[in-house]
Amino acid sequence: MKIAITAIAAIAGAATASPYFTAANGNQGVGSAPAGAVATVTLDLSGVNSWDLQFAAVNESMSAAIGANAHIVGIGWDVSLSTVGASWLSEPVMAFNADLFLTVGTGDDFAGTASYSSGGIFDLAGTGLDFFLDAGGLLNIEFFENFDDVSGAIDATYGAGSSIQIQYAAIPAPGALAMLGLGGIVAGRRRR
Repeated sequence: MKIAITAIAAIAGAATASPYFTAANGNQGVGSAPAGAVATVTLDLSGVNSWDLQFAAVNESMSAAIGANAHIVGIGWDVSLSTVGASWLSEPVMAFNADLFLTVGTGDDFAGTASYSSGGIFDLAGTGLDFFLDAGGLLNIEFFENFDDVSGAIDATYGAGSSIQIQYAAIPAPGALAMLGLGGIVAGRRRR
């Protein structure tokens, strides 16, 4: 089984099983009010497979260009999972930039097919599980198994219509902030 890196938070949701999140060392956000507008992006997981243990060459991944230094403040999911062979529904994991790990089928230690939903956006900032992207602005998601039943083989598949929702706050670049400040000074000066 995968060992939690720093923190595990049990989260009750509308799913058949309560998922759990794990945050990686030192990458938790400060939990303060985000600067800039909050937006949500939906990523389609239909047909994505979960193969082997984390970092295996055969694992599938996806990237989303969110924005430089964006503050990831929430996540939601509506997924259906189908296992292959003896793999359990509790084994597929999604790793978000290795900052946050999501296992939606926690507790479902059996093979089969099941649907899981967060019932909306889960507030990561309120639990201290929020994190920031780097200057490249990419959110990378790796799909892997926390227990690998058969190496080099698919253990689970996300069904048609499966998706995750990422809520984030855009962080203006320092140059843009300086220009906004300068614009405020000019505008204030004009009024006088």
